[in-house]
Amino acid sequence: MSMDDIDTIITGIIDRVNRARITEMEKADVFAQLSVGMRRLIWPILLAHVPQYMLKEIKEKKELTIPEYTEIVESAMQNPKAGKDMHDEIKEALLEVDALVVKRLG
Repeated sequence: MSMDDIDTIITGIIDRVNRARITEMEKADVFAQLSVGMRRLIWPILLAHVPQYMLKEIKEKKELTIPEYTEIVESAMQNPKAGKDMHDEIKEALLEVDALVVKRLG
């Protein structure tokens, strides 16, 4: 499955939620939950591909600056497996979300 396929799944989810007979507030909540879920899914994958010395630095900080966050992402993405792992996990999660949206919202 390519990134185009993931785009197709996301577009389908967005279209179904927007067409659903739920309030705008409920739609916003669905999208917010999707956003939070994707961040929670991706962060552990990125951290699995970050060098050990960076993990120690991350643990010592309470908050990361945008440049630090960017450095972590760039470091993880230097490993080709990180992109594949993220793609596979995102695809699987989006297919589950899509099935749930179809079941619950029509």
